[in-house]
Amino acid sequence: MEAIESKLNKIITTVISNIPSAGWENFSLNICALNKMLSMEAFYEEKGAFISFDPEARGEDIMMEFKSLREIMYNVSPNKGAWYSASFTITNDHKLQAHFNYDDKPEFTYEPSKEKFIDDLNVFPREKALIPDWLDAIVNS
Repeated sequence: MEAIESKLNKIITTVISNIPSAGWENFSLNICALNKMLSMEAFYEEKGAFISFDPEARGEDIMMEFKSLREIMYNVSPNKGAWYSASFTITNDHKLQAHFNYDDKPEFTYEPSKEKFIDDLNVFPREKALIPDWLDAIVNS
């Protein structure tokens, strides 16, 4: 659990350093993930407006940090599966709300190939009973 907390702290600190405004009230990150495919949306709230921003604006590789976080979390409970999407909201007083989705299909901008899903399942195996119906249908199509 210490490794997870450390990774989250590193991600949060890096993202905060990339918010282009000192007046932000909170920020949110939405991640979709497969082994070799990750996407991220980031926005902050300021005075009721939601503003998109680049959490990697200064060259840090946040996506690799999320890939590593996913691997660490999987290793805590192997064969239970890795999360497919995650959402984080952090307030300017550094309170974190996080949600990890282990069951629903990730909503990428475009549909990943069948091979991407198979690769993810090979890298992050799941007990048969924990393979969602949508994934079973893709893998066995």
